Amino acid sequence: MKSIFFSLIILFSLSFILSCGETDNPAIDKTETYESFESVFPLAENIPLSDYPDGWIKLTDEDVAELMEVEIPPNWFKMDIDPEARTKYTHAQLLKQFGDIPQVRYIIEFGRNPEFEISRELFVAYFEAHYHLFPTENNRRALEEARNIENQPRPEFVDEDKLIEKDPKLFIEIQRERFIKNHGDIPEVHTYLDIQLKFLLGQHVTDDERLAWLKAQFHLFPTKKNRDLLKKYQKAKEDGDE
Repeated sequence: MKSIFFSLIILFSLSFILSCGETDNPAIDKTETYESFESVFPLAENIPLSDYPDGWIKLTDEDVAELMEVEIPPNWFKMDIDPEARTKYTHAQLLKQFGDIPQVRYIIEFGRNPEFEISRELFVAYFEAHYHLFPTENNRRALEEARNIENQPRPEFVDEDKLIEKDPKLFIEIQRERFIKNHGDIPEVHTYLDIQLKFLLGQHVTDDERLAWLKAQFHLFPTKKNRDLLKKYQKAKEDGDE
């Protein structure tokens, strides 16, 4: 059951990241796809607060206004930034791309309330809201799976820090799937992740492997920080100061 929930959430994450460069609302051009489902999205009928779990934090107009004022860096989704900033940019991007609509509010609330057990209706609503925004075939299947699983608890979000410690190989394979979706099945993806796994496992990494890892890292994440790290290591290697 847990693997199904995680797979469904991954589908959402990938769909949003891959759409970050787009400005048009895909739901506008593909409404016939969405309307092939009978909507049970609860916020469409202004579901009362009493139907949410105790302690659930609703998004306020002030929260929305604050997110709308966030300045999102170009290509932020390719940057090496901390999880809090990534979440803030994700939520701001959703509001700027689709506007202040119930589906966007619900997805943001869902992400801000990660520890609650929720009803099956609210669980399915999450995937309906997601599919409304990103009506792709993968998301249609995710919605179907969500509807077909009985007595659904809230989908689990993987604590990657704990997963790195508990099962680094699984962590790397999850990252590999994510990287291939974002960057394509290119050599740099496998070089970066294969050597990253050696770091995580505490295995010996040669100087040439470390250089290859830094080159692959800069190719995938061409930030100033990664460029400087690569140049610094290349210079040290040339000078014999590894």
